[in-house]
Amino acid sequence: MKLIKALVALLVVAGLVVPAVAIAEDRLSLSGEMRVRGWHMDPDYDDDPDDSTMTWADQRLRIAGKIAVAEGVSITFRTDITEKEWGQGSGDFGQDARSGGNQQWDRAHIDLTKGAWSFRVGQQFFGTGTTWAFDSQDPGITVSYNGGIPLKAFFVLDNQNETGSNSGGDASDAIEYGFQVSPKGDSWKASAFVVGQSKKLDSDEEVYLIGVNGGTSLGPVNLTGEVDFFTGDANDNDDAMGTQVFLDASMAATDAFTVGGQFFYAAGDDEDVQYTGLGNGFNGWDPINDVGTQLSNEAIDLSDQGLNNNPFDWTDGNAGSVSGRLYGNFKASDDLSFGASVSYLTTEETDAVDADAYSLAAGMVYSLLPNTTLQLQLQYLDGNIDEVAGVDVDTDFDVFSAGTGRSEERRVGKECRSRW
Repeated sequence: MKLIKALVALLVVAGLVVPAVAIAEDRLSLSGEMRVRGWHMDPDYDDDPDDSTMTWADQRLRIAGKIAVAEGVSITFRTDITEKEWGQGSGDFGQDARSGGNQQWDRAHIDLTKGAWSFRVGQQFFGTGTTWAFDSQDPGITVSYNGGIPLKAFFVLDNQNETGSNSGGDASDAIEYGFQVSPKGDSWKASAFVVGQSKKLDSDEEVYLIGVNGGTSLGPVNLTGEVDFFTGDANDNDDAMGTQVFLDASMAATDAFTVGGQFFYAAGDDEDVQYTGLGNGFNGWDPINDVGTQLSNEAIDLSDQGLNNNPFDWTDGNAGSVSGRLYGNFKASDDLSFGASVSYLTTEETDAVDADAYSLAAGMVYSLLPNTTLQLQLQYLDGNIDEVAGVDVDTDFDVFSAGTGRSEERRVGKECRSRW
C-alpha cells in the first residue's frame, strides 16, 4: 500500500518543464536552466508514530554568464533565483521571490590568462575530483599552469573570523589551501594533491589531506579510483584520521547497455575524529543512488533519508564503511534512457557503530521537447542499527522516496555555450 500511495502522490506532483533561453552578444555568453520538481518521501523508523509522509515541490532558475573583457581577460558570474520549496518563506512564496529574498550568487570571479598560465580570483569552485575529498565554493585565488603537466595551487578564505565565530572563540581566519598535479597519457589520467584546512570546524583544527585519483581502460573495462589519507588535529583533544578507497569498474555490455560496480572502504575509529572530506561540500557527492538522472544528489539523497550523505561514513558516527554497489544503464532510444542500482552498506569500526543497510534505486530520463527533459527517480532504503558505542539500540528503518521533474538548456555555439 505504501508504494501505491507514493506513486499516486508522485503523479500529483509531476514536474513541469520549461527550457531556458540563451542570449548572446559579441562579448557576452549567457546560459541557464529552469527546473520545477516534485518530491515524495515515506519514512518508517521502527514504526515511530511521529513518522510522516511528505510531498512537496520546488523550483530554481539559474543564470550564468561570461564576459570577455579583453584578450585573456574574462569575468564569470552565476546566480540562482527562486531556489525554494513552494510555499516556503517568511511570508508568501511569490512575495519572497519578488523581493529578491531567495536569490543566491554562488560564483563571481575574474580570469586572467597569459600563455600557459592562468589566474582566477574571486568567488569560485574548488575541488579535487572523483570523490571530491576537497570540495569548496568560496572566495579565493587559483593559479594554474596548463603546460605539459597541468599544475594548480589554490588558497581559500572560508571564514574571516573577526569575532571568533568558530569553536573556542579564536578570531583567526578559517582557510583552505593546496596544490594539485594532473598528468595524463593517451589512455590514462591521474591527479595527486595535498590540501590543508585550518580553523574551519574548531579553533584548534589543522587537518591535512593527501590523495591520488585516476582512470584508465583495460580493454572494454573502464577503471576509476581514488585513495585519500587524512591526518592532523581535529581539535585540541582529538586527532584527525581517515583512510579511504574508492574503486569503480564499468563496461558496455552492448551498444545500449552499460554495467558497473563500485567499492567503498573507509577506516573508522571509536576514539579519533574521522574525516571524509575538507571544504564545505558545495558540489556534493552521492554515488549510492546515482542512476543517471539529476535527482539523486538532491532532496532525496542519503542525508534526507536519515543517514550521512557520504558513503565513507554513512552512519555519521566515525564508524567508516565497507560497502559496494552494482549499477546498470540502458539507452532505449535517442530520447529515453533508464538506470538502476543496488547497494549494500556496512560499518568498518563496529565498536563505534554496528549497522548495515541496503538501497535500491531506479530512474528514467525522457527528452520531452528540445533541450527539455522529464526525469523520474524511485528509491528504497532499508537498514538496521544494532549498537552505538557499545550500547544496544536495535533500531530498524526503511524509507521510500521519489522525485520527478527537470528542465535544462545546454545550447552550444560560437557565442552561446553552457558551462556547468
